[in-house]
Amino acid sequence: MRRRLWLAPLLWAMAAGPAVGVRAERTDDPVFADAARTAWRYVESRYRPETGLVDGAVGWEHATMWDAGSVLAAFVSARELGLLPAEECTRRVERVLKTLADVPLVDGATFARAYATRGGGPRGDGGWSPTDVGRLLLWLKIVAAQEPRLAAQAEAVARRSDFSRVLRDGYMWGTRSAKGQHAEFQEGRLGYEQYAAAGFAAWGFPVDKARSFTWNAIPVQVMGQPLLADMRGFDRLTSDPIVLYGLELGWPDEAKGLARALLAAQEERWKRTGQVTIVGEDAIGIAPHFFFYYCAYTNAKEFAVDVQDPSAVVSGPRWISAKSTFAWHALLPGEYTRRAVEAVQPAASGRGWASGVFEGGRRSTGGENVNTEAIILEAAAYARRGAPLIEAR
Repeated sequence: MRRRLWLAPLLWAMAAGPAVGVRAERTDDPVFADAARTAWRYVESRYRPETGLVDGAVGWEHATMWDAGSVLAAFVSARELGLLPAEECTRRVERVLKTLADVPLVDGATFARAYATRGGGPRGDGGWSPTDVGRLLLWLKIVAAQEPRLAAQAEAVARRSDFSRVLRDGYMWGTRSAKGQHAEFQEGRLGYEQYAAAGFAAWGFPVDKARSFTWNAIPVQVMGQPLLADMRGFDRLTSDPIVLYGLELGWPDEAKGLARALLAAQEERWKRTGQVTIVGEDAIGIAPHFFFYYCAYTNAKEFAVDVQDPSAVVSGPRWISAKSTFAWHALLPGEYTRRAVEAVQPAASGRGWASGVFEGGRRSTGGENVNTEAIILEAAAYARRGAPLIEAR
């Protein structure tokens, strides 16, 4: 309790100012409409009717549970934007729910890390990721609220799992199996942990410690901005979980200042270096990692890159994240976010949005993927609606 008391004045100062990420002025800015149409091209071209899923990335005919949440987000957002007829949206969402109701669970506990988009068979190491499952759970709750006739099916999928093996002592636990060895670990750090926990909490599952932005937080300064790091280490403070929380739930009071300061730190880096900066997690076709976390703060370093292999140390790449750019522009629009939207335009193509644009030039990263497209669609729908899908509680 003591650590939360000494943190309170900092959080109060960070939260000072008007509420953000809860309600915004509606905008029909054509930049969002154009971006959404480009994003929808990928979703349509990689849609698999037999499962209702969408390929996670070009050349990867699988979907993680995070991707499954993104698929539902893409369909619901596209319906709201007039890109997908309402009845077709319902049909596709129902197809996804049927797939998720039938796929095998890992050891009877919860969903595997990924399933084939053709056929729905599990892929991976036999483990599970509660961070990914948390995003799926949140979107199942959104579907239940927006599609009443599918509410029972959505709830049945949400309650398929035996979460007694996933949730313990208020935290989320993941598993990984390799070479016959089974490992369990507490999963989630500041940002990702709270966003995923919100999905579990939406269905009443106990994640009180994981849901708190303050329980494991310590103050840090990044580019003169008061941010938070995770006292447990191995943190990845990046845009994705923060903007998704804002778009889908609206930021709770303890996160409003963190969100504003995170964007301000990125803007300050641009002021000091001349490099437009929008961090994010993205799939980029660079071996051997292929997936990178560009963070404002990670492992005690500012504006550094991390990868999924905990033993690896990388120095790049650095890029302007397309999905994070549009999400920030929807949530906290201003001259800097508009500049970022202009900078990321080379990532658009007839195939959809690439992950972003490499820093230091105008070269696209390539790597169209369902997560990028879905979040851009979400941002466009938020900009039109002017409010999150579900109010944070």
